[in-house]
This record gives sequence, C-alpha cells and structure tokens, in this order.
Amino acid sequence: MKPLRIMATPSPAVGHFFPLVPMLWALRSAGHDVRVVVPAFFVSTVLQAGLPAVGTAPASEVQILDARDDIDDDHTTGTYRRIARLADAMAGDVDRIVDGWRPHLVISDPMDFTGRRAAAEHGLAHAEHWIGGFLPTEPRTSAAQHVFGAQHQAWPGMGSVPSVVVDPCPPGFQSDAAPSGIRTRYVPYNGPSVVPAWLTDKDRPRRVLITLGTIVSQGPEAHRLLEQTLEAVTGTDIEVVVAARPGTVPEELAKQARAVRWLPIGLVAQHCDLIVHHGGSGTTMAALAHGVPQVVCPSVLDQTDNARRLEDLGAGRSVPLDTALAGGGELARAVRQVIGDPEYAKSAAVLRDENDAAQAPDRAAVQLLHAMGER
Repeated sequence: MKPLRIMATPSPAVGHFFPLVPMLWALRSAGHDVRVVVPAFFVSTVLQAGLPAVGTAPASEVQILDARDDIDDDHTTGTYRRIARLADAMAGDVDRIVDGWRPHLVISDPMDFTGRRAAAEHGLAHAEHWIGGFLPTEPRTSAAQHVFGAQHQAWPGMGSVPSVVVDPCPPGFQSDAAPSGIRTRYVPYNGPSVVPAWLTDKDRPRRVLITLGTIVSQGPEAHRLLEQTLEAVTGTDIEVVVAARPGTVPEELAKQARAVRWLPIGLVAQHCDLIVHHGGSGTTMAALAHGVPQVVCPSVLDQTDNARRLEDLGAGRSVPLDTALAGGGELARAVRQVIGDPEYAKSAAVLRDENDAAQAPDRAAVQLLHAMGER
C-alpha cells in the first residue's frame, strides 16, 4: 500500500492519548506518515511517546479554563465543553496544517472535536478510536451545540454522520449500546516507564495496588481512601503499593506501604492481586488486560459505568467515592472481600482472555485502512 498521511487529534489528556499510541505506532511502523496534532502545552507528552507532534494554539490550557464562566458545576459538562473550546481555539492552525499537508485520514478519540471538524470541513476520512468502554454521545453533542452551534451536525460521529470505529474493549465488558467496530486488543501504554525490579520477585506476597488518577490523587480525599485501604489489610501478609507522587501522600501513610512512587499501571498491574482505583478508563482497561480484580471508587464521567460493569461481571466491587469518604468501612470490606474470594480473579481472567484473543493493533491497522479505502 502506498504510504498515507494520517493526522491524529487526541484530546489533550493522557487518558485519551495513551490508548491511541499502540495503533498510531502500528500505522507508523507500517510506513505511514503519522502526525499528532495537539495544543502546544501537550506536545511534550506526544514526543515522549516517540511520535511526531504538531503544536497549535493555545500555548496554555489556562487560556481556555478562564473562558468557562458559563459552565455549571457538572464535571462531565465542564470537561466536554473545555475540550470543545480547545478545538475552537485550535481551528485556525489545524486548517493551515490540513491545507498544507493534506492528510488522507484523521483519527480522533471519543471526546475529540478537532479532528471531526477538520474531517468534515476538508472532506477527509475519519476514524474514532475508543479509549475503553463506549461513551454515550449525548454529552459530546450537547457540548458541540453549545460551542459550535448547528454546524457540528455535519461532523463524523455527530448527528447522523457515521465514523469508522476502532474498539479496544473486551466484548464481555463493552456496553450493549455500543455500535460495532473494528476490534483490537487493548495494549496498555503509560509513557516512558521504569519498572522496579522488586515488583517481579518470584516469591512476592499478595499485593494491592492503589492508584487514584491525576485528579483524585491530588485532593484530601485520596488520603482518606488510602487510609481505609491500608486499614483493610492491616495485620495480613498483603503488601500495599501506592502509585502516586511521593509528596502527595502523608508521611505516616507512606510508611505503611511497600512503596509510594509513580508507576506505569499497564506494566505493574500483572504483578498485583487487586487494584483499588478511581475508575478511569486507563486503569480499568490495564487491569482488565492483565486479569486483575478491581475495587473502584467512581465519581465522574465514565467511572461509574466502568465500576458498575465490573461489579455486574463479578470482576470487582464498586464503592462510590461519596460512600467511601463517608466512612463506615464499606471500602475496607470491599477490599477484603475481593482479595479473599478467588471467584473475582476467575471472572477477571475471563476478560483478560477475551482481550488476548483480539487482533493486535498492527492487524487492526490493516483492517482500518481497508475500511477507509472502501469509502
């Protein structure tokens, strides 16, 4: 196949960009010209993934955050509108890039508006690469209407305009409402990573990993969740590892854990028996890929859906963030239950096997380009 020019436009957040990296590298390794177009403040993250980046305005996310005075307190609404505003700020630069480079294909994540707008206005093929489970389209269309008006209805993946979908979610975990797409294996990626040697010790004790994402981990609630999890395993032979920046965890709590440090979840998960986390798609999918049971404390966006699905499938427990923070020991009981009952691990292993059975990104890339050629 003749080399193609492929423009990726992930939302500028690691949880949206990282799941696309294996597919983008598969396309690049096949000889295609892949460039990742993002706001200037996100360029370094793309470069760390070894992919070519094209930086656009705005140079700082603060420029967009300051314009959010009309956004209500709903986190989902605010997040989608912020990403829409970023796309609006990037539009002029993206038009110049497209006019001068003329990509054959645009790849977006589910929350991206930049690539959809460019594809529609420049007549380009478009694909939507999901980051995990299916995300309902209503918040996306609502934010697009708020920022762009009716023009969004002509964009791929919006309104009645179809978009080719790449789905990395194990079928058993995927929502029944999800449209069919090109199935691919979820390959966890967390950026440049160093795996501590002690994680792979053959005779390690049972291990619980706690990771609360980039938002929850910075707030006081993270310390309370960590305290409850540590309490749940006190006096047992279970080792607790905390994936967090050392300075964000109180010293008295850090002393009770095996380690407190940044860790690449996609590489560390396979060396753990339970992961306690906030329910973000990246952590959820990494744990699924390695067949590790989960206890999830969801609060916003798709976290609640991820937690509910895990509980329905018997691969974990859901303890809503408000419930966990209210005390009463619900989180501690969930931790003890999941790590003490082998049925949770068996159910998680089923989802891991489903993921392993899916075609690798290089095969999915071939299928994607074939689908593009048929359009």
